[in-house]
Amino acid sequence: MSHQIPPAAQMMQFVMGSWVSQIVGAGARLAVADHLAAGAKTAEEVAQRAGANPDAVFRLMRALASLGIFTMSGREFSLTPLGETLRADVSGSMRAFAIAETDHVHWQSWGRFPNAIKEGRKMSAEAVGMEPWEYYSKHPQDAEQFSRAMSGISGLATAPVLASYEFSAKAKLVDVGGAHGALLRGILEKYPASTGVLFDLPHVVEGSKNEIERLGLGGRVEVVGGDFFKQVPAGGDIYLLKHVLHDWDDAKCVSILETVKKAMKPTSRVLVVEFALPEDATPSPAHFMDLNMLVMLDGRERSPAQYGALFADAGLRLSRFIPTPSPMGIAEAVLA
Repeated sequence: MSHQIPPAAQMMQFVMGSWVSQIVGAGARLAVADHLAAGAKTAEEVAQRAGANPDAVFRLMRALASLGIFTMSGREFSLTPLGETLRADVSGSMRAFAIAETDHVHWQSWGRFPNAIKEGRKMSAEAVGMEPWEYYSKHPQDAEQFSRAMSGISGLATAPVLASYEFSAKAKLVDVGGAHGALLRGILEKYPASTGVLFDLPHVVEGSKNEIERLGLGGRVEVVGGDFFKQVPAGGDIYLLKHVLHDWDDAKCVSILETVKKAMKPTSRVLVVEFALPEDATPSPAHFMDLNMLVMLDGRERSPAQYGALFADAGLRLSRFIPTPSPMGIAEAVLA
């Protein structure tokens, strides 16, 4: 006989979700998963390495074990496959994402979420006294974690995008708003005859240079700083916009796309990689990311039809929408 969770207990779990976020975020900040990478350790050993209170670390790790992030045997803890995603040095790491989504600007903004629903607008500027991008420019450590978080999400998107879309064997790709260029790097590794341009705000792309050099892509990737509302590098065969448009309202999205259009060749394509928002209440992380965009920025997640409308307003045409084996989708556009 299956165990049915009473509705009240299920609702309690939902309400405790914010606690879970902070629990995971604390474990990420203390690098607990990295401390366990070499093998099982006690909470006391982890606490000594992390410079934290042993009893509190034990209680934290026990809670994380209850979530399946660690296993617990006596006083020792070990990593699970889920826990591996909180390591800093693995592909698709979620460590920076756990830190960034529980940082000051995100947490304070979500504290005003009911107001965002009542008023239909973001709360981030009121929560921290400035726009999020300004906050990050003044808090470089938080900004670095946020950029790494976006790279981690890119890591989740890279394999599904490569599995779902066939890029030209020899193409010039322009990664617009590409942060540290995780998706661009993945494409170039699979297509060795292709080259790329990584384009984002100057202080953002600066942090990508060491990783690009480490991977031996320095000769194939040009790093360019700038503002995609003003100008983007011209002459690309493919313009990538991954997790860019969902940050902005429709008018700003059209402005970005118009800037990209000016840089395109007649044969260029635009690939927008975002969470694929269902038209109904089908379970998807896109519903939750959509509300994050509401409270943090002026943006939203969008359906294929909504991307088609944005493209049309910018003088482009939605040529196809490609689902991937992930929550992400690819909206491909060409010149109208």
